[in-house]
Amino acid sequence: MVVLNFTLTPEAASKIHDLLVCLGKFSDTVAIEARRERLTFTALNSSKSAYAALTLEGKQFFSTYECIPSHGGLDGRFACSMYTKALLSVFKGRLYDPLGRDGAIDRCEVSVQDRADETQCRFIVKMICNQGVIKTYKLTYEAVDVMHALFDRNSATNRWSMNAGAMKEYIEFFGTKTEMLDIFAGEDGRAVFKSYTEKISNGKEILKHPLVTAVAVNTSDFEEFKVQPGLHIVISVKDFKAIVIHADTLKTSLKAYYSHPTRPLQFSYGCDGLLCEFTLMTSGDYNGATAPTPAPAPQIASRVASRAVSAATAEARDNRSMPPPVEPASRRSARREVGSRQPSSPPTRPQDDPESLFVNQGEEEDTQWEPVDYNNEEEALGWDASTDRNAGNFATFQDSGSFSRSDGVQGNADSMEGIAPTQRVSQIKGLW
Repeated sequence: MVVLNFTLTPEAASKIHDLLVCLGKFSDTVAIEARRERLTFTALNSSKSAYAALTLEGKQFFSTYECIPSHGGLDGRFACSMYTKALLSVFKGRLYDPLGRDGAIDRCEVSVQDRADETQCRFIVKMICNQGVIKTYKLTYEAVDVMHALFDRNSATNRWSMNAGAMKEYIEFFGTKTEMLDIFAGEDGRAVFKSYTEKISNGKEILKHPLVTAVAVNTSDFEEFKVQPGLHIVISVKDFKAIVIHADTLKTSLKAYYSHPTRPLQFSYGCDGLLCEFTLMTSGDYNGATAPTPAPAPQIASRVASRAVSAATAEARDNRSMPPPVEPASRRSARREVGSRQPSSPPTRPQDDPESLFVNQGEEEDTQWEPVDYNNEEEALGWDASTDRNAGNFATFQDSGSFSRSDGVQGNADSMEGIAPTQRVSQIKGLW
């Protein structure tokens, strides 16, 4: 059987309302852990990327506080879980009113009904109003084992501190639809808080438009600022706004502790026996702190010029190392046939009869009308254009690409006029 009884002043009850509103932005349920000297409200979001722990000191925050766990001795504890909305329906926003208007209370008494002679276990809250009216609320709870997030501040080399009221003015510039917050420490004596939303598209359809809002703050406006220059740390904008708004209700300073991206970041603040600690998962840029500074404009211009020179040198080297491609034999043959009618370069000596099937044999035309040199030594069809109709002069197929004649015809080759082969054997298959 556990014994838990404590009394709250109207101001303390109002602070319970504020912390429940903050925890409601992290999780739908809140866990209450009671120890002999303190009471802690904890919450863990669904993605397990944010953990909140708000500790109330028994002797400083409460008017009276008594907790006797059923087991565990001095280190014993009582833990239960309830819905955040259920507690908010009890701890409303106007519990504390200095003017004494309707809704204000005189005190709040809380106890836990967990005895063997009772059939039900309840979390009982009694609101005692100024007119003698007593409002009693009996809430069901669930016994749970509370897990705590561990954070080592000794390894957190980066830290800063700022008044929560000033920070609240800065976050009002953040876009309502932004999702992430990048905290960046520049080398120019400024810290940049950049909220942004990345573009999300499905094919041609844009599901989310990109949005970026950056707020630059001079490091002299911080109460303490010891952050490695160039380091980017990224957290959730929604979590950061909830923390800053709650810290502003306490009129205190917000402190941040972190080491490097992907390592936890912790926000801490508190006053009057209330200590708030939020541990958040982070991401960011590992190389941001060691990235080189941008080069000045003259160096950029010289870099562009050197890149152009190197590109020209590489092109010239490619031209020297790579000869032009070899023209196919079929294209050369087609060019020769067209060239007989419209030559690209006028010959030094005109033909005697342009309409004739034969051309004059000359030194200059010999090189122009040489047989086609097939690189693959494919067989070609050749013929003899002389008037001799001997059997040896009939058309023959040869592997060398030239045509053959008899010995007598070869002896009179100087007086013969012929046309070089212009068609491959593979193109005339099926004719015979």
